[in-house]
Amino acid sequence: MTKLLATLVSLLVVSSAGAQADHLQCFNVKDSAVKKIYQADLTPSDTAFPVAPGCVVKVPAKILCIDVQKTNVTPLPPGAPSGAATHKFLCYKVKCPKAQPTVTVQDQFGTRSVAVKTSSLLCAPVPVPTTTTTSTTTTSTTQPCVDQDADGFFAPPCGNDCNDLNANINPNTTLTCGVGACQNTVPSCAGTVQNTCTPGNPTTEICGNNIDDDCDGMVDEGPCVCQTANQCPMRPNSTPQCVSGQCTFFCNMGFADCNAAFVDGCEVNTQSDVNNCGSCGLTCVVANGSPVCTGSTCQVGICNAGFGNCDNSYPNGCETNTTNNPSNCGACNVVCPVQNPNCVNSACQ
Repeated sequence: MTKLLATLVSLLVVSSAGAQADHLQCFNVKDSAVKKIYQADLTPSDTAFPVAPGCVVKVPAKILCIDVQKTNVTPLPPGAPSGAATHKFLCYKVKCPKAQPTVTVQDQFGTRSVAVKTSSLLCAPVPVPTTTTTSTTTTSTTQPCVDQDADGFFAPPCGNDCNDLNANINPNTTLTCGVGACQNTVPSCAGTVQNTCTPGNPTTEICGNNIDDDCDGMVDEGPCVCQTANQCPMRPNSTPQCVSGQCTFFCNMGFADCNAAFVDGCEVNTQSDVNNCGSCGLTCVVANGSPVCTGSTCQVGICNAGFGNCDNSYPNGCETNTTNNPSNCGACNVVCPVQNPNCVNSACQ
């Protein structure tokens, strides 16, 4: 490829009169385009070459060819006269099915046979700059076409890019909006105007169909329309039910739905939760100590220092002050003897 570029130089126009840019001068380039692979079928106008289906084209470009005039060529080439005017091309690596015809060509260096090997480059034309001109009696200005977001598409009047400031929006891209059953995808451009994406309309959530019918980002969540309990989703510590066309559930023994939220089912274990002991909202409280919930029943857990649950009763908590009670001195049922009948700071004196 490097040798090819080294030899692609300006050739011949005998005189500058009538000269035109009918040759290409090519340069190795560093293209800032995002890497992407395309597939294309290539149909030659020269019938000596077969159609090449499924060619793989790799972006970014490797070569930029510009149109040039060639003058002052020595010695005078023996071949054809000047050709048709051309313009810029960007060339990309391409891989196509092998085709190896031998063709006869004629250019300004003469007529000869050329044996084709393999495809290596696909050169895509850069649109010929269309200019707009505004005139007054004294001034005239011309504006060339520029691909401002470098996405390969030009804004009108040079092309059909509906937003030449955003590389993600052009005639080859799409816009997606909405979620679930409401999701919609449309082309980014409607003609030369940026398209508008409108989500679909939500419907009633149907249980058990694995579709987000109401378009809220959740699938088969309650409440949803059902016919049988088998359509209803399983929730923690519960059994699903279908009641009057709506999914609900009943809690397993020892559990309760205390927050009235469908998504987490029966979230509370009423057998051990001191804030919901036996039922929602029933809080265990122990005077001078800490409670526990065992088997859905509130009980005294641990007494604070200097107190004891000497009657083994929950309602009055840790009712005994063991720091000064001679019948429960330092602990329940510790009785001070006759010789030390007083209890001071949990010790008999």
